[in-house]
Amino acid sequence: MSLRDRIIAANDSAEEIVEIPEWACSVKVRSMSGAARAVLVQDASDNNGKMNFGRVLPEIIIGCVFDPTTGEQVFEAKDTEVLMSKSGAVLDRIVAIAMRLSGFAEGAVDAAGKDS
Repeated sequence: MSLRDRIIAANDSAEEIVEIPEWACSVKVRSMSGAARAVLVQDASDNNGKMNFGRVLPEIIIGCVFDPTTGEQVFEAKDTEVLMSKSGAVLDRIVAIAMRLSGFAEGAVDAAGKDS
């Protein structure tokens, strides 16, 4: 197998099971693909290049939260409004893990939140 084929075949996504006591469940948080991360950064940036975290928080939750038993995505775009009604502390915890797993620099969540 060529190096290219080995790289393409590699499962390089990161994931973590996260206990959410406020929701009485655990969820699997997965890293974003390179394409999803690029779209997120593009969609989140305002005209000055600063990240508007409020615009993308639900997108991160929707794209990165999976059922740890079935592997299915838990939320859909239609869940945005109800997600935003949930505890900000819970959402921040999930987003911090998703961003860490997706390779965003430490402190990116805090810096992004200041711009929203």
